[in-house]
Amino acid sequence: MKLKKIISLGIAAIMSTAVLSSCSNSDDDSSSSKADGVISSDDYYNAQAVDTGWEWSNAQIVGGGFVPNIIYNPTEEGLAYARTDIGGAYKLDNESGEWVCITDCIGGDDWNLMGIESIATDPVEPNRVYLAAGTYTNSDGAILVSDDYGENWVKVDVEFKMGGNEVGRGCGERLQVDPSDNSILYFGSRADGLYRSTDYGMSWELVESFPTKGGYTEEGYSIGITWVAFDKSSASDGEACQTLFAGAATTSGNVIFRSDDAGETWSEVENPTFAKTGANDGMRPIQGEISSDGYLYCTFGDKAGPNNVMRGSVQKYSIADGTWEEITPDLSYTCGYSGLSVNPNDPDMIVVTTLDLWAVVDNVFTSFDGGETWTGFWDPETTKTNYTIDISECEWLDWQGQLKLGWWMTGVAINPFNPDEIMYGTGATIFKTDNLLSCQTEEVNLSVAAMGIEETAIFDIVSPNANDEDAPEIYSILGDLYGFRHDDVNTAPTEHFGDFKSTSLDCAMLDYNIVVRATDEDNGTIYYSEDAGDTWEKVASLPQLESGNLIASGGQVKLSADGQTILWQPGLSGSSVYCTKDRGETWTECTDLPGSCTIETDKVNPDRFYAVRDGKFYMSEDGGESWSVVTEFLVSSLSFEACPDTEGDIWIALYNAGVYYLDADGDGELVKVSDNVQDCSCISLGKAADDSDYMTLYMLGEANNEGEGVYMSTDKGVTWTRINDDTEKWGNVNDVISGDPKTFGRVYISTNGRGIIMGNIKE
Repeated sequence: MKLKKIISLGIAAIMSTAVLSSCSNSDDDSSSSKADGVISSDDYYNAQAVDTGWEWSNAQIVGGGFVPNIIYNPTEEGLAYARTDIGGAYKLDNESGEWVCITDCIGGDDWNLMGIESIATDPVEPNRVYLAAGTYTNSDGAILVSDDYGENWVKVDVEFKMGGNEVGRGCGERLQVDPSDNSILYFGSRADGLYRSTDYGMSWELVESFPTKGGYTEEGYSIGITWVAFDKSSASDGEACQTLFAGAATTSGNVIFRSDDAGETWSEVENPTFAKTGANDGMRPIQGEISSDGYLYCTFGDKAGPNNVMRGSVQKYSIADGTWEEITPDLSYTCGYSGLSVNPNDPDMIVVTTLDLWAVVDNVFTSFDGGETWTGFWDPETTKTNYTIDISECEWLDWQGQLKLGWWMTGVAINPFNPDEIMYGTGATIFKTDNLLSCQTEEVNLSVAAMGIEETAIFDIVSPNANDEDAPEIYSILGDLYGFRHDDVNTAPTEHFGDFKSTSLDCAMLDYNIVVRATDEDNGTIYYSEDAGDTWEKVASLPQLESGNLIASGGQVKLSADGQTILWQPGLSGSSVYCTKDRGETWTECTDLPGSCTIETDKVNPDRFYAVRDGKFYMSEDGGESWSVVTEFLVSSLSFEACPDTEGDIWIALYNAGVYYLDADGDGELVKVSDNVQDCSCISLGKAADDSDYMTLYMLGEANNEGEGVYMSTDKGVTWTRINDDTEKWGNVNDVISGDPKTFGRVYISTNGRGIIMGNIKE
């Protein structure tokens, strides 16, 4: 789904700007203070949330992806943001304790903006927040500017690129607001140098005097300038900070740079001595933060990470004396260090995280004496744990009995209004404490703090057609976490499906207990379950393909309506379709079909299967033994779905051509159901409305010239109603939608980064 609607502005600035519609689901105008000449009320495209009668949320997984950092505002209590690598930015709702995505107004045309490189929250006017948005540097990024806590955004197009999902995404905040003159911002780019804005982020210029663009690359990615930090004590009220620092990943030489004249000129800071790493060069400045008593604290690693960091250091630099002191925790092994936070109200309190300590377990260290001594969440000398973890909100985190503090722990933040609380991100969630100040004498209490964050890439969703109270609400497969059975979509599942990424998923519509999925194990393997996903078995064998059984992935897999036959299209270009009726003991090649078909099974008749290739629609009525052409399309780009409760009813989404219906029992005529549908990328069916005798249709596309979005029809496709608005676009939406056959009005949407989006009729 490519949801567009970005409105251009005529703002005179060096970089072009546009406005993104409100990301809020509030129907009220947001009141905010706006600086003269920066953002006026006329500049906003104030797209209010339209009351469609639907409410949108997520089927709960809770977290599930990498949260590189959490950023507290230092002057407004309770104001905090989190950035994710592919799933947008979030703001903490203090009343509910849950995170709210503030970038859902970003649509498919701007999907690259859902990867957040950095967040800057304004310490002078906390209503102002800025995002460096860009998932990959091979696509355009932007600076997003808001003066109403992320309710609305101005999109400022810039010439430098961001890599929110590239190597080095766990480095410090590259985007920073001058705490003395908040009209000034700096951004450290990956390959284009240091940039400065003097008009609240609305235009940007290269800082020509900054001596380096970095130059160091890791796994082919430029790392560049990794953080910017201001010495607030170096400015009088209302004037810009005179002293500021920036870290840069260089190929050689010094890696930290200092200005004492508000960024006009820069000097190199001589590298510290890395005595505890066994080497004094080749270290990258991962994060940097300045304490209120005049020290620059830095974490270092031999790589930017978040992977393959073998050595690291924690260092303390006296801004007044220009001298370094190594304060790395005294360990018997070397490791990387990344996360760094200094208590703004107690400069002697510092928290750091290790990085890539896979062979042991990553750790969180706290110091209350400026780094002289450290207390870990587990004791490196005795290996005794000094913490407890409550994962009751997200039990799948107990990954096959291997619950730990986390991995990819690149960001940690002390709550400036409550130093007993820290939050830190991991590769899967956010953890927080409520008693950190007692860590030297008692166990630290950790709990999941990722409620509201849904950052997973969803590949497929199936909602069983069963009224049995024991039936799951949905099955799903996804990246990294492999797959889930949701017994309750409002509660995170307790376990995931296994250790291999699935490429396809299906459930027998006449028996929800039978589930099948194709995985990428050994380049392609099929698993089945006969107990609703509680346990899984591998099929007895796979057909011997001409390539020697080496395929690119698991391909597509489907189940007959009764679950007794598995239909499989291997993930090998040109491969035939195969079926088995004995769980892989024997396979039959569907020789009547061309290679590389898209396959489907009838949801009522166990012997009826369907396939499409090159515009031809095929059907088998004998369980895959023989196939014949039913009809031909004028286009080859399409998707289709069989009606869950009516034999032979096929619904077809023709890209840029609308929605069509095919009665496989009829004469093969393809019927266009409505002239009001302009585009349809995928279609699904859910429970019928009370006053309808046919299931409800849902589609991603456009109807009635109302813009691309989510639409439904309760009259077999004759009329369509849009059920989302322009505040609900969810970034990178996949062409997968699943109506719920059990609950009228409920629909599930697959995204690449925002989890399983769920729509329900408002109560």
